[in-house]
Parts: sequence; structure tokens; C-alpha cells
Amino acid sequence: MLNHKPRIYRLKGTIGKCGTNNPDDVKAIQKMIISAGYHLFTGRTIKANGVCDSQTEQAIIWYQRLLTLSPTGLIYPTDSFFIQAIENAYTAGRRVQHTTGSLRVREGQVTFDSEGIDYITAVEPFRQQRYPGFSRILHWPPKFSSGVTLGRGYDMGNRSSGEIFSTLRLAGIEEYKAVICSKASHLKGHQAGQFVRVYGPLIGEITHAQQIRLFEIVYREKLNYAQGVYSRNSRYVADALTWYKIDKEIRDVFVDTIYQGNRTAPDMVKIMARGGSQNEIIDYLKNDPILSSDRRRNEIRIRGLNK
Repeated sequence: MLNHKPRIYRLKGTIGKCGTNNPDDVKAIQKMIISAGYHLFTGRTIKANGVCDSQTEQAIIWYQRLLTLSPTGLIYPTDSFFIQAIENAYTAGRRVQHTTGSLRVREGQVTFDSEGIDYITAVEPFRQQRYPGFSRILHWPPKFSSGVTLGRGYDMGNRSSGEIFSTLRLAGIEEYKAVICSKASHLKGHQAGQFVRVYGPLIGEITHAQQIRLFEIVYREKLNYAQGVYSRNSRYVADALTWYKIDKEIRDVFVDTIYQGNRTAPDMVKIMARGGSQNEIIDYLKNDPILSSDRRRNEIRIRGLNK
């Protein structure tokens, strides 16, 4: 039977200010801090020499503050929250891998496919620097109105800290990641970009299952909003179809256009409400200057209608 290393490094004693500072433990923590990018973010350096000097204590305090922990400068063997966060910033081998083909969601597949790109494996917390569409990490769409985003479209720019924390926990995302992400409340523009740069390595990647669950929670918000838009505008159409009488494929595409901020939604509602065909919706998508400007997204919508 194979012996596996524990998922989280276990300290033999306390590390830091007034700690027992077992040299092996100190050296392990120092290596974690160095690998997690401490120098990149602070400009400070520490040595992995097993000696808990003032530089090491300051590094511990810096990460404790980053994680909204009491900045005591002391790590206890039970501080798995701290150790897991630091390990996650540089470890790539523990993430659940998806190996069964395309990711599927219960509803909103068009939007799920449009909101990001996935890969079977991923090896770096900052993979988005080379793969702009990779979605299972913190990222920031480069628009001033966009906030810090996680997964397929969970934008935190207009959300409270409490909402972010509770939603991420409901999606099965680890507590320490939810705590960090709650700091992104109402950040937009360059502040959001800076947040991603500093905190991205600590979050690392969420799993495929977490991403799907988070999307399904968020999609309900957009679905409810889209239904409201349809209800308000379909009142002006004689004998308008009710929402659930419309083809599911057309409803999914309508919700996706709402994600993008559909300025001509009333025109699309008119087509839908009078029972317009999928071909009429495709013509609408091709002729709308804003929707058609995102070629990749519009092609996904049209493929969804042509199934």
C-alpha cells in the first residue's frame, strides 16, 4: 500500500515570533513563502535557512494580513487555513481534473460556453497571462466597468462582501478562498486588475465542479432578470407567447444577450413574443451591431440555435 503525503503540511510546533521554531518547520514555511511570490508582491526577500529571523516574521505577518487573520507573526500547527492558502499559491498537482469531454450545465449552456475557456489540466495560478479565456482563476476583463471575476461570469464588482462569501461557499469553494474573494467587493477597473495580480496566486484554480455550481447559481440571477425584461416588453405585443412557450434554445440565447448588455432587447422580445423562428433570431443577432461585434460569442449563440 502506497503512503501518500498529507494534503497540507503539518507543523511540529509553532513558527514565528516567540514560537518553538523547529528548523525543519521554519525552512518549510520559508520555502512556501518564497514560492508563493512574496518577493514579487513586496520586493522583500527571505532565506530558506531554517532560522526564524525578523524577515521571516514580517513575511508571516504580511500573509496573515492578506488572509484577514490576526497579524501575530505566529503560526500554530492548527493553522491549516494559513498553510493551505500559501501552499495553493504554488502547488498545481492537487486540482480535480475533468476528463470526460465538454463541461455541461443544467441550463444556460450557451452562456457557459461563451463566458470562458477551459482546459483538461492547468498548471499555474497565473495561467491567464498566456490563456486569456481561462476561467477557473481570478481574472479581470479589461474594461473599466468590470470587476474581479471568478469562473464563468461571476463578477464581484457590484456585490457586497457578505454576498460574495456566502455565494462562493454555497458553490462549494473553500472558506479561505471565499474570505479572500470577499475583499474584491465593489472593486472595478485598475483596482480590480491589481487585486487579481496580488490575490490570484492564493486563490489558484477552482475545480470544474465548483465552477459549474457557481455558474448555475449566478445564471439564475440573469435568468430571472431576463424573464423580467421579456415580461415588461412583451406586454406591447398582441397575443404574446408566455416565457415558457418560447423555444428553449431561443430563451437561452436571449438570456445570454442580457449578459452582454443587450441594448436592443425590446426588438428581440418582439420577435420572440410573436413566435418568431430561430432563423429570424439568427438574422437579428447578425444584424445587431453590438451583439455581432463579439464574433466568438455570436457564433456560439447561432450554433445553439442550429442544434
